[in-house]
Amino acid sequence: MDPTQTTSDAAAELAGWIVASMPWLGAALLLAVCAGVVGIWQLVRRTHDLERAASRLDAVDDIKVAVQRLASERSDLDLRRIEHALLEIRDGQRRLEDRLLQVLEAAGSGSAAGGPTTTAAGLSDRVTNRLLVQGYERVQVVTPLAELPAGEGAEGDVLVEAHRNGVLYKGRVQVRGGVLLEVELKPAYSAFP
Repeated sequence: MDPTQTTSDAAAELAGWIVASMPWLGAALLLAVCAGVVGIWQLVRRTHDLERAASRLDAVDDIKVAVQRLASERSDLDLRRIEHALLEIRDGQRRLEDRLLQVLEAAGSGSAAGGPTTTAAGLSDRVTNRLLVQGYERVQVVTPLAELPAGEGAEGDVLVEAHRNGVLYKGRVQVRGGVLLEVELKPAYSAFP
């Protein structure tokens, strides 16, 4: 075998293979170009979508300017004054509630002549109701029923125990003229360890 002939046979075979694979290489190249064009087109489309979304965010700058202007106009609001006003409203509401309870109790315990009359059991119920309205739970009248002030001019103190927010409170309710005047309850433990 002559080495020049094997080389020429190999070259002829290689040329035949290149000619046969040319349509496949052209198709692969065409497919790669199409994929590149589609990718570029999607990038352009996505860029336009992002530009539209960014144009909507321009309104945020307008809102920021409006909020800053509003804040500068309302700088005269003093939070301390608002807090004092709210505290006064709360205290007024408590005083009104206490006064309404006194009026209701006086009206509910009045006799036919209009004066307050109180039985020991009725007074115990009124004390319990007053404390329940004020937010206490599990109210117990400690003063024995026989020792409760009774009658038209009933005066004295009623010892009570009640719970609020899971804390035991002890104290007294002042009765003057058959009317519940003041509730004085304090936590049983002034400081927790």
